[in-house]
Amino acid sequence: MKKTNFFSAASLVALCAFSVQSCTVGKIDNPAGGDEETPKVVLTYDFAAAAAAEENPANFNGGAATGQVFYGWEKADKTDSKRQDYKGYAWAEGSVLPEVCHVWRRSDRINGNVKEGGLFCPNDREMAIDGLKEGSKVQIFYTAPEVAEKVSLKDVPFCTWDGWVNANVTGNAGCAWEVGTSTGMPYGDGSVINYADLSAYAKLVVKCTEGTPRFLFNRDVDEGQFNEDESQSHLIDSPKGGWCAKYFTSEEAEGVTTWTVDIAQLVKDKGYAHLHAIKGANWANVTVTEMTLEKAPAAQQILWAIGDGSSEEGLGVRAFATIDNVDAVTGETEIASGAVIDVKSVTPAENGTGYIVVKVKKNMVITKILIEDPYIAPEE
Repeated sequence: MKKTNFFSAASLVALCAFSVQSCTVGKIDNPAGGDEETPKVVLTYDFAAAAAAEENPANFNGGAATGQVFYGWEKADKTDSKRQDYKGYAWAEGSVLPEVCHVWRRSDRINGNVKEGGLFCPNDREMAIDGLKEGSKVQIFYTAPEVAEKVSLKDVPFCTWDGWVNANVTGNAGCAWEVGTSTGMPYGDGSVINYADLSAYAKLVVKCTEGTPRFLFNRDVDEGQFNEDESQSHLIDSPKGGWCAKYFTSEEAEGVTTWTVDIAQLVKDKGYAHLHAIKGANWANVTVTEMTLEKAPAAQQILWAIGDGSSEEGLGVRAFATIDNVDAVTGETEIASGAVIDVKSVTPAENGTGYIVVKVKKNMVITKILIEDPYIAPEE
């Protein structure tokens, strides 16, 4: 007799009869050789197709009027997809989604709707995919907004160093930090020696309500000064203008002047961006209300959340899984859209399956999830 994962062979045929978009049953070779073959199932949660069809399935057994879908509670005794401790969705005849729901959110308070071109994720939240065994493969296809990472300038180390040009950092240095105060130097080292290395960032944004800030970057010899001849200049000094003016722009609105320093261009031209100080232009006082760094926008990625065997319930993937042949590390491994998650081992629930947990990011749209059955050897 031949076995199949998740379902019997008969149930596979019945399941796939309702929608060609939901799953496919095919044949895979017997790794042991010979003519033996076994059915395989691929469940397809095509949320993009559901969104295009304006299909937004309601919660199973509760909350049907809200239009909110795919949420549930994690319980140690969960054994299938339609228990009271797990609210999937109410499947409708002709749905483009599979009748059996293996996709759920780990909190009843945070949910997602089928809209915006797929399963829209309004907040950072963990999501689980259940019904998995050793050898199962999962692919999650998604789109994600590009987000610029922002940090306070105060969070970047301000350092002493051992000389000029590509200097080696020798320790931490004292650094002025005056926000919301009228002062001649809101940031840095008055001697223009020590510095913060901003080379890893794309922009520095400084907001002022009084005066004009003076930015001092990249002094490369002791007592080096700005020069209108770029080849002879040993300091980038704004707002003196000239050749370095291209790195600094300003914009005023509602009494606030926002200065933007193009760090990426500075690094492209000079190789590094060392900020020594921000002073008031012509030694006048300046009031700065914000000093923020931005990294270049990057698309957010789903993060692997479970895989280290720490859960006492014993329901999730345990030991390890690989993502595009790389071992998944909890809280560290990012999952690119369409990456193959290869389940290596599970600690199963009563029905013999486990689940994986991934963390989705705010405003992601899940367009499709594929769950592929592993090969199951026929019984003797």
